[in-house]
Amino acid sequence: MKNNLKNGISEKIMCFKKEKIKIRAFAKINIGLDISSKRPDGYHSIDTVMQTVSIADRITVRKAFKVRVDCGKDSLKDEKNIAFKAAKLFLKETRIKMGAHIKIEKHIPLAAGLGGGSADAAAVLLALDKLYKTRLSYEKLCELALELGADVPFFIGGGTQRAEGIGEKLTPLKTLKKGWFLLIKNGDKPSTKEMYSKLDSNNIIHPDINSIIKAVEDNDLKAVAERVDNSFIAVNQPLKIKDKLLSLGAVGVSLSGSGPTWYAIFEDENKAVSALKELKKENVEAYLCQPLEKSIIFE
Repeated sequence: MKNNLKNGISEKIMCFKKEKIKIRAFAKINIGLDISSKRPDGYHSIDTVMQTVSIADRITVRKAFKVRVDCGKDSLKDEKNIAFKAAKLFLKETRIKMGAHIKIEKHIPLAAGLGGGSADAAAVLLALDKLYKTRLSYEKLCELALELGADVPFFIGGGTQRAEGIGEKLTPLKTLKKGWFLLIKNGDKPSTKEMYSKLDSNNIIHPDINSIIKAVEDNDLKAVAERVDNSFIAVNQPLKIKDKLLSLGAVGVSLSGSGPTWYAIFEDENKAVSALKELKKENVEAYLCQPLEKSIIFE
């Protein structure tokens, strides 16, 4: 009897090991970010265009008896990781009395304003929906995503979208189909709460989001580059290499999220690669990527 039970458990574990999904979860940048004054609920209203870019975390999700997250960093293990919260939320909502083993290979810089954690959380929701064959609707997945964070719903679909409210009101746009983005992480990220607090005591820059959207939908990269701006630039440390990037061929430079990552827009791939090499010589943390139509890709 005991042997039969042991064999049954072993077979189930082996079955779980075979049932896995591999995903790439891509980062985002903000092509324009307008912050309005604080709302009565304490949040700030935003108006932004978010764009998926081709730098990604690699995630493997397996069926398991409990939820476990491993990404090679103790600071992001299990309960400390938003991916863990995503799995717990999904299983609670679907009433599935099982778990998931989630392995994350990080490539998106941490605390960089690129949405790495949010992308991972969205990827876990989509992976578990597929693994457990729950067939949740896009709307339901976005509803769950919003419980995890204001920008997580964006990553359920990705591509190019306008985000309003606190980031939860999404309007899909024509995807930007050309250009190169050189991302530069400029130091450590202060807390978002601290950045908003600083913003409240400064004159806020208000980018023209409608004109940015028109340029994006016209697929006019130069017009996009001329219009990119971000309210958080007023309270961010100035990028010392901005002028250098422009001299190396960038057609525009701006900030993603509340920072600390800046990005330079290039029309020409060779100039972008050359600029990346120059930055690497100076030990600058930099990444070269392109716009994408999706945030989550199953492998």
